[in-house]
Amino acid sequence: MYFLKIVIAFLILSSLSYAELLSVQVKHTFLRDKPSFLGKPILKLDYANQVENTKLQNGWHLVKSLKSGTVGWVHDSALSDKAIVLNSSQKVSTTSVSQSEVLMAGKGFNKQVESEYTKGKDNLNFSAVNKLESMKPQSINELSRFAKNGKLSI
Repeated sequence: MYFLKIVIAFLILSSLSYAELLSVQVKHTFLRDKPSFLGKPILKLDYANQVENTKLQNGWHLVKSLKSGTVGWVHDSALSDKAIVLNSSQKVSTTSVSQSEVLMAGKGFNKQVESEYTKGKDNLNFSAVNKLESMKPQSINELSRFAKNGKLSI
């Protein structure tokens, strides 16, 4: 009975100290000082960087960078629970992620994909999208005003 209590205590303690490891699945993202895209960037994280997840709040992870030890917030969309390991030639060297997944993460919505998507959709006007894509905010304040005026939730 004593041995069983020790095993149970060990299992409970080890589960409390367990932290989920996540990998950055986008080309670049930032650790931010608060759980918001308007939060101040603290540290730039690159594709395949690993972080230790400590908390999840409304789609934002409070994480610690394994590389620098810096703590901050990263949006869930930038993270994967798959381990992504790059070798010296920057090619995926793990079976957790396929080569096509890596290519798609780096490509995004390029001209070729956009061209294929718009085929046969002559009734849709993409000029507003094209105008929006050409806009670049000059400051975080301008971006914040844009979000507020557009009643966007951040």
